[in-house]
Amino acid sequence: PGSLAGAPRAPLVPAPLGTARNIIFLVVDGMNVGTWSIADYFAQRFRNRNSEWVRLYQEQAVTRGLMETHSANSMVTDSGAAGSSWASGQRINNGAINITPEGKALEPILVTARKNRKKTGLVTTTRISHATPATFATNVASRAQEEEIAVQYLDRGVDVLLGGGSRTFSVEGRSDDVDLVGRYRTAGYSVVGSREDLLAEKSDGSLLGTFWSSHFPYAIDREASTELKKQLPTLAEMMDVALDRLVSHPEGFILQVEGGRVDHAGHGNDTGAIVHEMLAFDECIAVARAFTAEHPDTLVILTTDHGTGGCQLNGVGSYYVDTNKSFEMIDKIGASYEGLQTLFGKGEDPDGFVSRVGDALQVEITEERLAELRASAASGVAYGVANLLKEWHGSFERTGVNWTSGNHTGELVEICSWGPGSERIGRYNRNFELNGVMRSALGFA
Repeated sequence: PGSLAGAPRAPLVPAPLGTARNIIFLVVDGMNVGTWSIADYFAQRFRNRNSEWVRLYQEQAVTRGLMETHSANSMVTDSGAAGSSWASGQRINNGAINITPEGKALEPILVTARKNRKKTGLVTTTRISHATPATFATNVASRAQEEEIAVQYLDRGVDVLLGGGSRTFSVEGRSDDVDLVGRYRTAGYSVVGSREDLLAEKSDGSLLGTFWSSHFPYAIDREASTELKKQLPTLAEMMDVALDRLVSHPEGFILQVEGGRVDHAGHGNDTGAIVHEMLAFDECIAVARAFTAEHPDTLVILTTDHGTGGCQLNGVGSYYVDTNKSFEMIDKIGASYEGLQTLFGKGEDPDGFVSRVGDALQVEITEERLAELRASAASGVAYGVANLLKEWHGSFERTGVNWTSGNHTGELVEICSWGPGSERIGRYNRNFELNGVMRSALGFA
């Protein structure tokens, strides 16, 4: 396994000064330091290396600090308020996107970028109209206004949009019966809906790619399914495509890339899912490092908007000597609770479901438990089946990983940066101050 102690280190030289041409904003939604640590430990033990995030710290001079994540009305933010603070430089109330408590619309950073002739892009594993990507480009009183968010993306000319949420763009999925995909095509966008189509799409110009009806299935479920691997690009693949589309523009670009489902796994207290989501996002750091090696006029900001769930590795056994053995059980997890709930909901093969749960979670589904799952599914309670599986799986008892809640958390979070303008990141930062960092780096008035 890799270790911090034995890693070669690049000389610590001052971050480059000057105006950036491009910004890549990498955000992993819902990551506390416990989640970050567990993902790195997993990479060390089962992939024989550190995570890309830790390797970045080992191998490259970066500006690194902590960030406080409050919103205007709460010490614990939601993603809409957090992303809006970055995008507009002002704290707003939870639930809104770039609208102040007084009702004033603030200009998000991608709108400013367009005015300065830059290209723009948003990439995520959630619905592309979900809160975090929406904050960089739209103004809505409620983050739930996803149909309006999808319209604003088009009206404001976001050049690359890649993620989930195809239902928000289709006639069948929208409440207003608008063929938004047709409107995007008329406006000159190429439209793709599968990994194969995305990787084959070589035309220039704007691009809309939606690869799932809602949020992407979790990475741990994609890895176990030939069908999902054929349908869904990885986050790193989408980022690569977006960079290829944006890099040739002479005035530069701003690209936000979000590992959005880390947050969802945190809400669901799903240890297996959160580790694999973290490592899927982690690949994007390697993409960013390779890109900036060739394009040193690019500022990269790497952070999270808040923690979710209070994920933490705990000592197990007398003098904690069983901790390592328990941690190794994470590698035996083969599916997310949500993915197994989806399988159960299909109702086609009860025996196959029982076998799959046994393989994926090492949990026995008795006739009594099967009846309980059926009752939960029939009740219509959201994530009822997933919550029962979580309870029976017992993450803490099995893996040593435990959770404080299923909610967002309010701790200070990790932030680092490299490239021109990175020196403006302080050791202690308030989330809204990142807007000034970006504007200064790009020379916006």
